[in-house]
Amino acid sequence: MEINENYKKRRGRTALSPIDKRGHTVSARLNVEELALLDSKRGDMARGEWMRAASLDKLPQTVPEPNKEKWAELARAAANLNQIAKACNTSHGVPDEQFAPVRKILNEFRMALIGIKS
Repeated sequence: MEINENYKKRRGRTALSPIDKRGHTVSARLNVEELALLDSKRGDMARGEWMRAASLDKLPQTVPEPNKEKWAELARAAANLNQIAKACNTSHGVPDEQFAPVRKILNEFRMALIGIKS
């Protein structure tokens, strides 16, 4: 039987390159209060994943709790705007550039909701 070179024998995740492979382990001891604080900040991320992201300044953007409902509402409005733009572009030949200022304002507003100034 001939083995295909493109056949992957391993299942699951593909192996990381030697440069990207994480071979070093760092551990930390926390007291009850520190662990509770870490758990409150990490959300649904794993503890180690959150600590690595925090130490590398790569934490994902989070939407403040009071704005989550407005964020979802605004996302629906943005989707509707995109559908309108697509309909105009396909049926009436309205150039995308006419919608660019509206999209820019909408994006700036969304970023302001999560505390990012543009």
